Amino acid sequence: MYEFIQLHEVMRNVGKPTIARLNGMVVGGGNELNMSCDLAIAADHIIIKQVGAARGSVAAAGATQFLPLIVGDRRAREILFLCEDIPVQKALEWGLVNQVVPYELLDDAVNVMAEKLFNKLPECLRYAKQQLNFWRDLSWHTTIGHARDWLSIHNVSPEVSEGISAFNEKRKINYKKIRNPKK
Repeated sequence: MYEFIQLHEVMRNVGKPTIARLNGMVVGGGNELNMSCDLAIAADHIIIKQVGAARGSVAAAGATQFLPLIVGDRRAREILFLCEDIPVQKALEWGLVNQVVPYELLDDAVNVMAEKLFNKLPECLRYAKQQLNFWRDLSWHTTIGHARDWLSIHNVSPEVSEGISAFNEKRKINYKKIRNPKK
């Protein structure tokens, strides 16, 4: 987990805008990496979702911190609690991505956006990014320790074990077993 957290730190503090190039499933930690980027361009077939509450984990590397800032508190709770697919058009409407393009044009769209960023003043971009990250940094540093502690304490709990087993066995989670372990 340390390396994953460090990657988020680097992405937020690199001093240059980052672009997420989204193709395929953008799930859990993948979506958290998406949110750590400054901008995001998605292929028109992607699905975004968080799965922690449905799979025995918590969104500890950006979703609980950044989703409320990006999509608002109620939508963030919906995404994190219900763990449902977010189709690409809804992701665009909610601000999880900046642009949606056909898969065949994804690389070109990323290159165009990168070129636009390249043609801006680097120190001005660096300062703008630093200021834009104020609330992200504040929420990150306030909560990441709590999330790391929760994961350390609960990583062998019955809920986490069942979530991981169900995922590995490609089956649905037995929620009744978790709620009534004696049965």
